[in-house]
Amino acid sequence: MNPTKPLTYRGREVDALLGISKSSRYNWQDPKSPQYDPTWPLPIKLSARSTGYRVTEIEAWLAARPRACSRVIRQEGK
Repeated sequence: MNPTKPLTYRGREVDALLGISKSSRYNWQDPKSPQYDPTWPLPIKLSARSTGYRVTEIEAWLAARPRACSRVIRQEGK
């Protein structure tokens, strides 16, 4: 079997990958929040009641942050 890379991450997957809480992710998305990050990828609608994030956008966001990126890459390559 050949494992394929997913096209989207659900919110919980992003949280686990980055080691953050759901509220941190929401704060990064909210322009009214002091923690707002305009470079943070916007979620996409997957269905009426679910959203996700494009894997490519999350990876690009991580790549723009070398310190965080190297930590995640080390964890995946255990």
